Amino acid sequence: MRSLYVHRVRLVVALVATLLISVGTARGLVYDTEVVNDGNPIVLEFWTPYYQDVFQSWIDDYQAVHPNVTIRLQHQPWGDYWARLPVALQSDRGPDIFGIHIGWAAQLAPLAAAYPFADEDLEADYTLTESNKDGEATKWFNLAIIHGGVFYDRDAWAEAGYGPEDEPETLEELMAIAHDLTVRENGRMTRAGFCFQGLFRDMIIDLNYQNGQWNFDETGTRALIDTDGVRESLAFMLNDVLGPEGTCDALIADTNWAGMAQGRIAMAYAWNWVGGWLDDNSNVDWGWFPMPAPEGAPALGRNNVENTFSVSARSSEAKQAVAFDFIEFVLSSDERVLRYVLQAGGVPTKRSLLDDTSVLANPIVARSIAEGIVDRTVYPGAMPVAYEAAYDRLRDAVTLEGTDVDTALAQAQDVADRRLAGSGFVAIERSYAGADAFR
Repeated sequence: MRSLYVHRVRLVVALVATLLISVGTARGLVYDTEVVNDGNPIVLEFWTPYYQDVFQSWIDDYQAVHPNVTIRLQHQPWGDYWARLPVALQSDRGPDIFGIHIGWAAQLAPLAAAYPFADEDLEADYTLTESNKDGEATKWFNLAIIHGGVFYDRDAWAEAGYGPEDEPETLEELMAIAHDLTVRENGRMTRAGFCFQGLFRDMIIDLNYQNGQWNFDETGTRALIDTDGVRESLAFMLNDVLGPEGTCDALIADTNWAGMAQGRIAMAYAWNWVGGWLDDNSNVDWGWFPMPAPEGAPALGRNNVENTFSVSARSSEAKQAVAFDFIEFVLSSDERVLRYVLQAGGVPTKRSLLDDTSVLANPIVARSIAEGIVDRTVYPGAMPVAYEAAYDRLRDAVTLEGTDVDTALAQAQDVADRRLAGSGFVAIERSYAGADAFR
């Protein structure tokens, strides 16, 4: 799968040079701590719902340098973690360091301590440092940027007479291929040509941006769901993809990635990490291309950031000092950050890794860097799970309950209005470089 994109990698050199020029002569983070906590024993708790192998490797490295420090890593299931963490952080039973996700960043920000590092040092080493902030304070840190795209089964494409040179550039071309890949037997779909299973809200947000529809109003505090632009996006999803003559059946698979692994989905909208999942859980020979967009679209869709860790504001001063020393130990190291980037399957935010050969070995990341896909996608800010709940309501209403579109959109708008009220979230989507092209 890598050979298709090797020729694009050469473009990375120019991009990297541009990024490096922009940082001037700032010092950046340099780790030089010899002794922490005056050499006295100290124990920190670190909770995470993801990437425990990477985090444990960081802990092992740190403890080898500072044997007086013990960092105990506790991995918890995803759903349980987000229910338990906010309660624990408000008591003395919470972790000192905790893995965070962008969907919970706004909610958990008041419970996190501000990073003590100078902005100019972080900016010298990393792009998108503003995405780590709650107001003026850095409260978490992202190391990789991800976005949507389309994975396809090369064997299914070849069977239908398609090759990599046939990558679609528009939604019309995408759906034409999808119809050729769709297989029905005795009136029942046995292979979907194109699906968004498990990613309804991500797909519709991308389509909204493609159609020039902002997802939030000018204040950044109210979601725009009951709108003509969202109706347009929803019509494509319900009629072209899920309709009677569409290319996907809601019963084909629970998720796009599982469906591809089972040979039941030939093309799937998904985020970067699905490539690694398919490699680990299937024998699918997959390819990938950016999500096609209408001609003249102001954006390809949304991008998101993969966060790492925050420090509890309730931890003692001594524990916070060691926790931030550990974070500096990680952030100052190309090799340690690289472990996370490779696991996440995203474009590194650490400037020095943009031309790393192991980063560019990932065909999605190599192509994203070479073609500047991140710059053609919108970062709306740390959208909370409260906002996602509105699109979950819309999905259930129109795909499971048979609710008419107007009623379903009104219901979803009501959920968003109630859930976002008082959340403190303010979207920054209109800082997108191509904002002038939006409606």
